[in-house]
Amino acid sequence: MGAALQFRPDHKFSRVSEITPDFLAREGIRGLILDLDNTLTRWEEDKVAPTVPEWIDALKQAGMRLVILSNGLREKQDTVARALDLPLVRAPMPKPFAVGFLKALEVIGLPREEVAMVGDIVMTDIWGANRLGIRTMLVEPLSTRDFPGTKVWRALEVLFNLRRPCGRKPAP
Repeated sequence: MGAALQFRPDHKFSRVSEITPDFLAREGIRGLILDLDNTLTRWEEDKVAPTVPEWIDALKQAGMRLVILSNGLREKQDTVARALDLPLVRAPMPKPFAVGFLKALEVIGLPREEVAMVGDIVMTDIWGANRLGIRTMLVEPLSTRDFPGTKVWRALEVLFNLRRPCGRKPAP
């Protein structure tokens, strides 16, 4: 994969609830690695966004294997993983390092060709997964507030025009 393509998501969505079980089935995706902050929750909150529990339930009913991959705050990770009844992988090194993604693949138990990463940051979620051959789905962040270090990643996304639409959205 060329260097520039490593920063391009395979698909882009406004929010996770747009990623439907039917779309995932058509794409041959049977498992999702889910980012936590500003993907499932607002960065400044430890409760999931209103549509997330229903979305997670629909994915589970469709047989989708799910895991949260986060290097955020431990207490928040635990709270959200319990609320959604999902396994959690604490990234021992921050994304985009491979170790967390590889552990998440191990937990899901599927070949990487059948797994996609869903996250809100190109420079961590998308780049890290793309480098490992995991398909990627970029969502818009749930909040404009971020961890201070994330603001650097966001600035690079803007500087290099990395948030432009890519791929296709599922049919309504």
